[in-house]
Amino acid sequence: MEDAEIVLMFSLLMIPAAIWLQLWVKNRRERRRNEMGEEEFENTARAFGSIILEGTAIVGGLIMIIMGSSGVLKYVLNFYGT
Repeated sequence: MEDAEIVLMFSLLMIPAAIWLQLWVKNRRERRRNEMGEEEFENTARAFGSIILEGTAIVGGLIMIIMGSSGVLKYVLNFYGT
């Protein structure tokens, strides 16, 4: 297996993982909503922890999507360019 194919394989595995992260954060936020649509936390520490954890997951997921897409695009351009 060549290096380009290994990069493609990891890129294709990264995209679903990133989508799963985005959906995980969305589901966590939906479970915390009350009847009026506002998020409720048990205390300030939980709110701060959730904001940090979910923010990191969102940013990490977006970076994974960008890296995965660029890996696939690089493989396609190399494949059709030669």
